[in-house]
Amino acid sequence: MGFQFFDGDTEIEKLHPDRQRYLDENGDDAYIDMEAKVIMGLPLKKVVHAPGGSIIYSKDVKSRLKDCFKVYLKVSLDVLKERITDDDRRGIVRLKHKGIGALYAERERLFNEYFDATLAVDGLDPDAVARAIVSLYALHNLATEKRGMRYVSTNGHSTASFSEAMKLGLAPDKGLFVPETIPSFPAERLRLMRHLTYPQTAFVVMRQFADIPDDGLRKMCEDAYTFDVPIEGHEDITIARMDRGPTASFKDFAAQLLSRMMTHAADGRKLAILTATSGDTGGAVAAAFKGLPHAQVAILMPLGEVTDTQRRQMTTAGGNITAVCVKGTFDDCQALAKRAFSEMKGLSSANSISVGRLLPQVAYHFYVWGRSGADTIVVPSGNLGSLVAGIIAKRMGLPVRFIAAVNANDEVPRFFSSGSYAPVVPSKACISNAMNIGNPSNLARLVWLYDGRMDEKGNILKQPDMEAMKKDILAVSITDDETREAIKDAYAKGIVLEPHGAVGYAAVQKLSSRGLGKAVLLETAHPVKFPRELKAAGVPFTVPLSLAGLEKLEEHYLTIEPDFGELRKIIGRMQQ
Repeated sequence: MGFQFFDGDTEIEKLHPDRQRYLDENGDDAYIDMEAKVIMGLPLKKVVHAPGGSIIYSKDVKSRLKDCFKVYLKVSLDVLKERITDDDRRGIVRLKHKGIGALYAERERLFNEYFDATLAVDGLDPDAVARAIVSLYALHNLATEKRGMRYVSTNGHSTASFSEAMKLGLAPDKGLFVPETIPSFPAERLRLMRHLTYPQTAFVVMRQFADIPDDGLRKMCEDAYTFDVPIEGHEDITIARMDRGPTASFKDFAAQLLSRMMTHAADGRKLAILTATSGDTGGAVAAAFKGLPHAQVAILMPLGEVTDTQRRQMTTAGGNITAVCVKGTFDDCQALAKRAFSEMKGLSSANSISVGRLLPQVAYHFYVWGRSGADTIVVPSGNLGSLVAGIIAKRMGLPVRFIAAVNANDEVPRFFSSGSYAPVVPSKACISNAMNIGNPSNLARLVWLYDGRMDEKGNILKQPDMEAMKKDILAVSITDDETREAIKDAYAKGIVLEPHGAVGYAAVQKLSSRGLGKAVLLETAHPVKFPRELKAAGVPFTVPLSLAGLEKLEEHYLTIEPDFGELRKIIGRMQQ
């Protein structure tokens, strides 16, 4: 970061090589005054100071450093006792008068009152300490202004707070909630993003949108994101592995935080949650809400259009999770869910129609950019939640463009090409099954972001700025044959991809002449979820611990026609 480093003890020893002798001969107060003069003479801008702990007793030094970012490097008392021996000549004021135990307690209290952050350093090597300090500094500078955010409907007739919008799911006017305004990060602060951990990135982003106190939101992010996001660099493409969560899907990034935010908003009241899935959403929602005492969840999935692993992630959850197989397509499931939200009270959504499901996805675009230096982020796209989250990130300052990579359900590329929207009815069954969506809900949000308006039936009431949209997003459709070839081609280069990631990979190849710069593909799911296609391509894969033994668990599910009357009965029982 280009900071200059000053060690307080080293600066003191330039004047007084034997610090302990100075302390013995002159006493505590004189030593504090001497140390204060040394520290007061050092520069403050673009520097890192490591002063001695006794600066906490100097009013002058505390006043001079009050606007600096201050980190208390906390060592346990036991470790401190091991370090401070009779032979140690450190120049520690008040040690002889108080003893190590009492002095430790006194300074800990004073440090906690004065310092901005505390970092426990027992067992950490110097490099790890340095990285943690930089992360805390970046977090401190990014988590500053916070505005009260309101949400409006894409249909223009409903408004809500974040918690209200999250609980409602669909807006009362049948539109989708979007932030009334998009906050932004100045460029100099945006650069600090690359130093944040994933939980820190999620906190910094979500605090701009959520009406949750910072301490509570920070804890939610820390609890939700306990898994890694590996970034793999390859010759022609970089892969962001988004499949390391509890259900081996990128949907974990949204579902894990959503469950915590919804529990907070419910404040002990019962939650009735309905969600529709084309593949991975259902498993992620089941894992995130399973066992929550006040939540009952129903998950609609298209019968025969999800893989065995995806189905089992929903049907084996049990307890408060009801899995429902619908004899139809995902669009049938989504239509049932939307009707339920508009006609039945007390229902919340865990689909990306919920703004609480959508906005946590903004964070991973920042994180991936910060860790990879992406120029183009490649988004395998179905219901367009991840793409819309990326465009929100771009409005917040993220300097990238996007590829919307879809399968044979090509309504989005056709819309980009012609300016006229026509859904794919019925949606086409492709091997990238989570993207088998012929009428994506989040297109209404995308249209809204570009100053247009689309109603809940998919009618364009006001044309968006198509030129601006096409400047930010390249949209391309990939066939199943191209997807299978991409799986093989990627494996020949040492990259293991499942069908959704392969759609993105093929899209990069197809658009390679468009000046993509550094392209980073969001790999959305673990390959083990699609064994048939990988085995056919001769691609080996391993089973992650999160999915091990799933086939041995007993399945429980209901099967219905795409009939709202049948669904109403299920929801009624769930709400009792």
